Amino acid sequence: MAAAKKGQTSKLILKVQTGLNKAGEVTLSQRTFNNVNPALADVDLLAIGTALGALQSHTVDSVNRQDEAQIGQA
Repeated sequence: MAAAKKGQTSKLILKVQTGLNKAGEVTLSQRTFNNVNPALADVDLLAIGTALGALQSHTVDSVNRQDEAQIGQA
């Protein structure tokens, strides 16, 4: 039995440093960009995330990709 993906979606998530908590640890917030083409290569998405991060007023902690798809029988 073969399995197939359908309804695949991707998101670009930038995690940015927004300050420090009472313990002096870095606090993070997310900037989420929905409806990213799932066929986009990771290296290209990293380049886009890096460019968008340069536009942020906060320091970028990480560039993340989140993929989701329903898996069913082919």
